[in-house]
Amino acid sequence: MDWPDWRHDMFDPRKVPFSCRGSFIAISWIDGDGDGAFWLRNLRGGDEHTDLGRLLRIEVPGATDWHLTPDCLTARGPGGAVRFAFDGADRVVIAGQGLTVRLRAGASRYNYAQGSGDAAHLCIATQDLRCNIAADAGTLRVQARWNGLSSDEIVVDLSAGDGGLAASIDLFRIAPKPRVAAPFAEARARMAADFAAFRATLPPVPPEFAAGHLLASYILWSAHVPAEGALSLPAVYMSKNWMTNIWSWDHCFVALAFARGDPAAAFAQMQVIFNAQDGSGRLPDYINDRFAYWAFTKPPVHGWTFACLRAAAPQFYDRDRMAQVLGWLEVQVAFWMSGPRLGNLPAYRHGNDAGWDNATCFAQGGPLASPDLATFLILQLDEIAALHLALGQVDAAQAATLRANDLCNALIGGLWDGSAFFARLTETGAPVQTGQSLLLFLPLALGNRLPAALRDTLLRDLLAPGRYLTAHGLATEATDSPLYRANGYWRGPIWAPTTALFVDALRRCGQETAATDIARRYVAMCDAHGMAENHDAQTGEGLHDPAFAWTSAVFLVLGSSLLA
Repeated sequence: MDWPDWRHDMFDPRKVPFSCRGSFIAISWIDGDGDGAFWLRNLRGGDEHTDLGRLLRIEVPGATDWHLTPDCLTARGPGGAVRFAFDGADRVVIAGQGLTVRLRAGASRYNYAQGSGDAAHLCIATQDLRCNIAADAGTLRVQARWNGLSSDEIVVDLSAGDGGLAASIDLFRIAPKPRVAAPFAEARARMAADFAAFRATLPPVPPEFAAGHLLASYILWSAHVPAEGALSLPAVYMSKNWMTNIWSWDHCFVALAFARGDPAAAFAQMQVIFNAQDGSGRLPDYINDRFAYWAFTKPPVHGWTFACLRAAAPQFYDRDRMAQVLGWLEVQVAFWMSGPRLGNLPAYRHGNDAGWDNATCFAQGGPLASPDLATFLILQLDEIAALHLALGQVDAAQAATLRANDLCNALIGGLWDGSAFFARLTETGAPVQTGQSLLLFLPLALGNRLPAALRDTLLRDLLAPGRYLTAHGLATEATDSPLYRANGYWRGPIWAPTTALFVDALRRCGQETAATDIARRYVAMCDAHGMAENHDAQTGEGLHDPAFAWTSAVFLVLGSSLLA
């Protein structure tokens, strides 16, 4: 298939994993101690996998170039080419001429391989997976040194014959599916069609960002995993590199990309986390197919998110669905208001709970009453009030609005010093004066709830040249701060969620020009440098995980807003 928007620098297979919607399997580059290689990987179990889910190391001797498109991974060399495609979620098909594919499982306790003719059966015990490898054209050769308990080393060579190479790898935990591998071209075409149908549901962007749209769409499509184990619904992992979980605020920004074109998918992306919500209202920090992780949580951005989702697809949110959302949001507010507090102000115990793990305002520890947490809860109470009103529950709506008003008064009265918002330690009430985090400006999301003079002061400081606003967007720590770090995680780099929140906040404050300008800077940066987890605020260079779902989603949402 022709991909007219494709760019080689965007689809770098050493950065962007090769996978497909609905699969826990990926082929991706792992750079380990100078011995980098492509690996067929199992992404079950989340990012706690110390071996990153290594199944089979893929070597193609003689290959000098690896080429990735949404439907195919190709290794080329002077002697020929080998192509890999997905034939469904658990089968990889291979076609080639002139080159050999070598698959290595390596030594591990209980791993074994058994070969017979043009087929091999492998057990990768560390991954709780087995696979059948078959050659329909060409030859298959297995080498496996048996030590009495396992195979010390497993090597499977797939070599092209006169008719080329046609092979398949079927992965399974319990029993293999019937082995009816599709011809390579048919499997590839089916994946391309599935991707094209998915892409058609996503927000459009201006034509100059078409290359970014293709990459962002592919990352979101290929990062989908199926319902399995602790995952009650199909959903999008943050990445199929190494951030292989769904965190309980990341999923909100991914859902926004599906809001108009596929509201059911957006709702599922939200529900997969809320299905794991504890009776106390607490959400897990993250969830994967194996377990939910509870040591931390994430901020209550969910009321803001559902308000956005309902505005995008009001017809989807019938009475039953609104009542379901209302239940989730109310108990979540109760959780936050029952934890550590400073007067009426809720507090975070740790920066991880805020999502801004190492932001400078957390440098003195916690619990910390922070202006962003109060802001999120005010917005959540506003959405609770709107849902009650839509359901005809007027008294409950008024009660939620009164709670939001009281919390807004507490925020301004307790965390505003006349010139800026600050955070306070609940134990002493002392203000935290460490750093200059962008987090302290999030009350701008309250728009007209803020007094005009306060709002104007915040806007002036936020948009002042040489501080937060760079050529690429809003840095998470002021660039003139002594604690600014170009690759400092939440102490400098530009992030997707903060950009989305502040673009919305600026619009709520009537700053449409500034909002559009920041949206364009962010979209242009992603189109130039890819959909990384975060980006250097000064250069735009992608940092950390280079193929991230929430970056892709926010790129699409903000890019689409530029068409308005």
